[in-house]
Amino acid sequence: YYSASKLEQFPGPLDPEEALASIQVPEGFRVELVAAEPLIADPVAFDWGPDGRLWVVEMHDYPNGLGWKLGDSELGRPGGRVRTLTDTDGDGRYDQSTIFLDELPFPTGIKVWRDGVLITAAPEVLFAKDTDGDGRADQQETLYVGFGEGNQQHRVNGLRWGVDNWLYLGNGDSGGKVKSLKTDEAIEIRGRDLRIRPDTGALETQSGQTQFGRTQDDWGNWFGGNNSAPMWHYVLDDQYLRRNPYAIPPDVRKHISQQPGAAPVFPASRTLARFNDFDRANRFTSACSPILYRDRWLGEAFVGNSFVCEPVHNLVHREIVWADGVTFASRRADSETASEFFASSDNWCRPSMVRTGPDGALWISDMYRAVIEHPTWIPAEWQRKLDLRAGDDRGRIYRIVPIDATPTKPPRLDSLDTAGLVAALDSPNGWQRDMAQQMLLWRSDPESLKPLARMTNECDNPLARLHALYTLDGLRQPLPDALPIELLLAALNDPHPGVRRHAVRLAERRWDESPQVLDVIVRLADDNDPPVRLQVAYSLGESSDPRAAEALARLALRSVDDAYTKAAVMSSITSENIGPMIAAVLKQDAATGRERLLAPLLAQAAIRRSNDAMNQAFAALLDEQFTTFPASRVA
Repeated sequence: YYSASKLEQFPGPLDPEEALASIQVPEGFRVELVAAEPLIADPVAFDWGPDGRLWVVEMHDYPNGLGWKLGDSELGRPGGRVRTLTDTDGDGRYDQSTIFLDELPFPTGIKVWRDGVLITAAPEVLFAKDTDGDGRADQQETLYVGFGEGNQQHRVNGLRWGVDNWLYLGNGDSGGKVKSLKTDEAIEIRGRDLRIRPDTGALETQSGQTQFGRTQDDWGNWFGGNNSAPMWHYVLDDQYLRRNPYAIPPDVRKHISQQPGAAPVFPASRTLARFNDFDRANRFTSACSPILYRDRWLGEAFVGNSFVCEPVHNLVHREIVWADGVTFASRRADSETASEFFASSDNWCRPSMVRTGPDGALWISDMYRAVIEHPTWIPAEWQRKLDLRAGDDRGRIYRIVPIDATPTKPPRLDSLDTAGLVAALDSPNGWQRDMAQQMLLWRSDPESLKPLARMTNECDNPLARLHALYTLDGLRQPLPDALPIELLLAALNDPHPGVRRHAVRLAERRWDESPQVLDVIVRLADDNDPPVRLQVAYSLGESSDPRAAEALARLALRSVDDAYTKAAVMSSITSENIGPMIAAVLKQDAATGRERLLAPLLAQAAIRRSNDAMNQAFAALLDEQFTTFPASRVA
């Protein structure tokens, strides 16, 4: 414990090499400094281009804008920036920096897109590119507007590629009625995240409300969190749930950690005085940028591990993650029960984003500020003592590598031909697979179809088969025959459940192309894998065939004690299938637990005020009564 006077003694900053020496990582790893001031300052997000350049978002106007002073009622001037960093000599450290775009209002996210970049800077998502080769943006296009301009730490962010060919964004807690300027469509995102297709202007709400850093694992499962909840799994999909407004699902978010919420953390830095939440010292209070590690370079024991930044406590936290039914669970590694994977003794170290790099290393941006807190939550007395912008000329980016690793440059995917990009879908690295998939879609080369089909059918790596399948599906718009139904049927029978699950999702739009599609999906209602059954429960709601209703009834009976799969079944209920579902449930033996399903199913029939549905339901009930009590027929 420290005295009150000691707690209020804020230390000064360290030079980059001194700060590097202050960082502790587990045995067998080392930390490399890949960029620092004056090349960058205030980094909060970053992305890699296929040409090897690193794109960095700098929230240089944090916390309240340039020129803001204590007592000002209005924010200061926008001062956020986007930079590009280049490693010109191949030593693994960036040595050239160019300001691509500036005067952005509190930018939070960036995504390399075609010949430019997408940027989140509430109230907008915009696209910018350099057309004359000078390294600076000279064309900008606003794509989406209406994002809430709340707390600068709670604004729209993300821009993460999904295996399903959408881009996903975190709400940031500020909400808004978001409008696509390409389609004029507007949606309310309060309490939701969203996904977009920048080329067409499409947008949709998504389950979850992520404060900073919505992320997916290798198999397309989505995760998020907030400052006091390091990682949620978004178990249920909003796109399906909203089909049935009469069904009330459980919370779509599930804390996956065995120590959920504001759990203890173990900083290496000295405890300093807190401005608020005085009972939260050495607990999660600023958790952000959760990820699942998507490579094997750090070692098999790290594949799929979760990592979460905690800037207030100068650390990055790790947990081991495993499947738990249709969701996940996690815990600290045995070697880190009282320590953290990345921890700095420097109080200025502020990890703001962690990502799996194209090289397999773990990359971490360090905003490097004396104070990380919104002024709203800092008492005026403290604000008079502190320089809330101290460190605005500093910033670092690190990467964690095996201790015996040789420094490397990020791979150059831009030099690959179509065959090379298809081969990159078989990479062990998640970023490389994602970027190769995007580039194949952007090129829309007909010559990619045959090698993609071969990969879908023949590749030993199930992740490669998954990416090839979705690449072919994404190519169907420019190339209608890209994913023939025979190939999709083969994927429905794939030996890996992750591929089967996504094949079901793709097949739900193609019932009419072959009767075998529904035959296989009805059979998959009895699949041994819980996530496959969850997706089948969703997808069967897209069919009006009586066999789909019977399969939904089977799923419902099997899932009486599984709130998530039961919610998926309920989302699939329509006025057309509720009667057949009730009839199918009543045909089952009472030992199956059918009585626990009848009340919610009958309520679904009644609330629709559909005569057909009610007639079918009551006919099924009467038939059941006469079957159970034959003597009543005589009367």
